[in-house]
Amino acid sequence: MLIKEYRITMPITSAEYYIAQLYMVAKSSQEETGKEAGEGIEIVRNEAFNETSPVNIHKMPPGQYTEKIMHLKSKLPKFVSMLVPDSMTDIVEKSWNSFPWCKTEYSNAFFGDKFYMSVETMHADDRGTQENAVNLPAEELAKRKVDYLNIACEDSSVPMKKGEDPTKFLSVKTGRGHLKRTFMEDHDPIMTCYKVVKLRFKVFGLQSRVESWGHLYGIRNPFLEYHRKIFCWIDEWYGMTIADIRAVEEETAKITKAKLQQSIKQKPQLNGKIKAVV
Repeated sequence: MLIKEYRITMPITSAEYYIAQLYMVAKSSQEETGKEAGEGIEIVRNEAFNETSPVNIHKMPPGQYTEKIMHLKSKLPKFVSMLVPDSMTDIVEKSWNSFPWCKTEYSNAFFGDKFYMSVETMHADDRGTQENAVNLPAEELAKRKVDYLNIACEDSSVPMKKGEDPTKFLSVKTGRGHLKRTFMEDHDPIMTCYKVVKLRFKVFGLQSRVESWGHLYGIRNPFLEYHRKIFCWIDEWYGMTIADIRAVEEETAKITKAKLQQSIKQKPQLNGKIKAVV
């Protein structure tokens, strides 16, 4: 198992991040669903839970439980997708959001217990100086590697996108923006996401390759890209309430369902032509 902690310091408060992250997930789900035939996010459940709820298997404080099916065959590396039937490439995401503590787990029916991935996050109004924010046991702490992600730095793996460059963006509503590479040293407000990711892929001959690929392309790079979006979309989510967010999530579930159904009607064939699926 490969364990990495990604520390992402943001020029917002943790209270703002709570709203911002939920907004970003909803908007990104709408944007990305249906780009490839039959691919995207299918929202299965989105409900509140408490200490006694059956879904609260981790005994977390009250929060919001979500369950999604991620249809993403085209995003899998070829050395993995060639092993898996098309009908078994879906990833199931189960998430418990007891902000500031969150836990997300991923599974795949084909690989079963050979595949395990979890993301445990603690959010804090600090500059990323906590050494064990999620309280890892000593054995896991010794294996953990820390990766600091800076949304204001150019990255060869994740180039800046037009309209999503924190060094050029300036918020109309808050006046924040034009971030310097060293913003985490003196920016106010400031907060940090401590995300500990555990990835295990116990398939002979592929474990090291898949775990390394998964951390870089499936975790690290998306974390950096989506946190740039969070900041550069600040004028869209700033001032929203949790009630506003729940309404957005409800609409997102309808939109992504419709987009998936529409995209499934047409799938690429081996000869390159598009044929309607009966």
